[in-house]
Amino acid sequence: MDKRNDDIEETLRPYEVPLSNDLTKNIDQLLTFLGHSEDIDVARFNHLPVPFAVIHFEAMNNEDMITDAINSPLMKSQDRKADLFTSDPSLLFSKIQGTKSVPLHTFKDLIEELLHGNVIVLVEGCTIGYGVHGFLVETRNVDEPQNQTVIRGPKEGFVENINVNSSLLRRKIRNPQLRFKTMTVGRSTQTEIRLCYLEDEVDKDVLNEVIRRIENIRTEEVYESGMLEELIDDYGKKHRWYSPFPVARTTERPDTVSSEIQEGKVAVIVDGTPFVLVYPMTFLSYFQAAEDYYQRFDFASFIRFIRLGAFGISLYLPSLYIAITTYHPELVATDLLINLAAQREGIPFPAFIETLLMEVIFEILREGGVRMPRTIGPAISIVGAIVLGDSAVRAGLVSPAIVIVVSLTAISSFVAPAYNFSISARILRFVMMIFAATTGLYGVMFFSTILLIHLCSLDSMGKPYFSPIAPINFKHHKDGFFRFPLWVKNVPFLRPWIQHKAKKENTG
Repeated sequence: MDKRNDDIEETLRPYEVPLSNDLTKNIDQLLTFLGHSEDIDVARFNHLPVPFAVIHFEAMNNEDMITDAINSPLMKSQDRKADLFTSDPSLLFSKIQGTKSVPLHTFKDLIEELLHGNVIVLVEGCTIGYGVHGFLVETRNVDEPQNQTVIRGPKEGFVENINVNSSLLRRKIRNPQLRFKTMTVGRSTQTEIRLCYLEDEVDKDVLNEVIRRIENIRTEEVYESGMLEELIDDYGKKHRWYSPFPVARTTERPDTVSSEIQEGKVAVIVDGTPFVLVYPMTFLSYFQAAEDYYQRFDFASFIRFIRLGAFGISLYLPSLYIAITTYHPELVATDLLINLAAQREGIPFPAFIETLLMEVIFEILREGGVRMPRTIGPAISIVGAIVLGDSAVRAGLVSPAIVIVVSLTAISSFVAPAYNFSISARILRFVMMIFAATTGLYGVMFFSTILLIHLCSLDSMGKPYFSPIAPINFKHHKDGFFRFPLWVKNVPFLRPWIQHKAKKENTG
């Protein structure tokens, strides 16, 4: 059932006027409410025994399908049974051939159906109308995800149509306990949102918290799931605007969302975007990819440690270079220290300015490659990085070592499966560089302690963000750092022990 917030109800309240039995009056009133917008198509059939009208927005519906499924059947049925329909005009509605038809009693209902891309049918002598679904213009076909590709695994991804996305999840989870709850956000856009979860597996506290936050949202517009994610965070118990870490998974893969739903989480599908949100999430979840479960468990566990190491490199490597070369050269082997000193001879900038300059240049190149046309973007970013790096070294502005440090840092930042999570490392990297430039390794350790405390204090829909590390939860460690074999839970002599441990932890 459609759940609306107070802002949307306030917007539609002036249109809550009942329909009359005069077809012309109803059409004129509807057009007046909509400001006689030129994209409204009104097809009137006044020459029939029972006149009727078919109304829709031209750009949103397929004209040929409307003619075949609505106009032609209503006209032909009147030729054969004119007397019957004249005595009871509402019988015409039974001839409509649509995927879904709903009765409409007020102009608010009519406007709501039109704004959602549905077709309206009004009949002379009837105080009700009908909204017919199923005639929207075709959207983008289901295709391989562009941002979360896998070598082995399903190649289908979400699209911008919320109904198509819901059907993809239905095909993955053939469980009668799968539930969808529809809500609407945005006073002007009236964006449709659909919560998806398993009734017998979902954490009720998490589900209720997600619903509460969405219902409390007050905004004019929501166009993408990223806007909804920010609004959901703002309407939580604690305002998280100061944290760079995301607390929701953003994915365009149906298999990933299906797996999360099976674990009792809640998926939030937003109409108009292929990116689906999943709540709640933990810190370690962002190092897990769908392909981990399509490869052998030993290889998947090894790759997870590679991702964790790459995240550490992208976060710490520039600051460690600054701290060691500036304050703690005794920590470097003598031969390496001599090489670094020789490379830095004649460099006019200190290590911090040198590193900051190269990091900013790379961020500019990265953004330029993303915003440029796809055919030339990668070439420009690669060529630009090579040319600028080589030219900076030859000009004596930076040392060769810093080019290696920045390049390795940049490559490591791309290893994380979740793009929104890797952004946090990019932001925190600059803050940590400032601490390293002021107090060396002591500053790095101090900021790391603050960061660890912050991670332990975060929550995602009331669930600890740093679980299963803090607080320690051994039950969830089987899919944290390691990916245990799928057959472990099916081993006969291990099954009673696993069930006993889970029961003990839940009761404890």
